[in-house]
Amino acid sequence: MLGREGKASKGAGKGDKGANGKDLQAELTMELRQLRRLVREAGESFILRREGEIETLIEQLETLPAGKIKGTAPEWLRALRHLKVKPAKGRLRDVKDIDHLIGALMDGLNDAQEKVKAPARPKAKAGAGVMSRPPESVE
Repeated sequence: MLGREGKASKGAGKGDKGANGKDLQAELTMELRQLRRLVREAGESFILRREGEIETLIEQLETLPAGKIKGTAPEWLRALRHLKVKPAKGRLRDVKDIDHLIGALMDGLNDAQEKVKAPARPKAKAGAGVMSRPPESVE
C-alpha cells in the first residue's frame, strides 16, 4: 500500500500466495486510487507554491525603481511572451518550462534588488582616508 509520502509499505510488491484474483484486483484498485490522490495533492502544492512565487515577483517588481530593470525588462517580456505551453494537454514538459521561467525571473529580480540595496560607493580621492598624523585636539 502506498503510504502518505508515496512510499510503498513493507508488504507491497510481494506475491500473496493465498490471495485470489479478486482480492489482488481490489488491492490494486485501492493503491491506484491512493496514487491518484497523491498526484492531485502534489499538483495542488506545486500550483500554490508557484502562484505564491508569481505574486512575490509582482510585489518585488512594483518596489523596484523603473530604471533598475530598464535593461533587462525587454528580455523578461520576451521570455514570458515566448513561453509555449498547451495547458489542456497537462504535459510535464510544460510544467518544467513554467518552473524554469519563474526561477529565472526570480533570480533576475533578486539581482536587480541587490543592486538597489547596495548603491555604488563613491570613489575615494587620492590620499583620502589616510592620516599621516592624528588630528589636533582643540581645547
